[in-house]
Amino acid sequence: MGRKFLAAIVALITGFAIIWLGWMISTLAAFSTPSQLEYISQAEIEKYAANAPTLVYVIALVSYALAGFAAGFVVSKMARRWTTGGYGLSVVVGVLLTLWAIIGYLRFPGPIWFLIAAIVIFVPSALIAHRFAEGPAHPHAPETT
Repeated sequence: MGRKFLAAIVALITGFAIIWLGWMISTLAAFSTPSQLEYISQAEIEKYAANAPTLVYVIALVSYALAGFAAGFVVSKMARRWTTGGYGLSVVVGVLLTLWAIIGYLRFPGPIWFLIAAIVIFVPSALIAHRFAEGPAHPHAPETT
């Protein structure tokens, strides 16, 4: 149980780090990133987000997909849950990253298509990563106790 919990924590940290780096890279695509963003009001943040170019959100979505994939891969490898039914931890990590993206959207709102894509992208990418973590030769046998 402790190994699975630690695997989920490490996977979430990995996912959050990739998301953070993705947002940092996406600010390079912006036409004028405000300095000291943490000190401006929510209304000013919403105005900036409404005028941000589409490339900012595309880069963020790519980082979301990479974060979901990395988190699903890490949790699958660390927890050693490679049998049928082992998708649970990958789904949990994907759902937690989705909730994090929704909370981030409330703070830094963008177009509605971005929110919909952020809701949809984490769980499938974590499940694909789980399949990669299993490897091609895995027999997919059910667990036995």
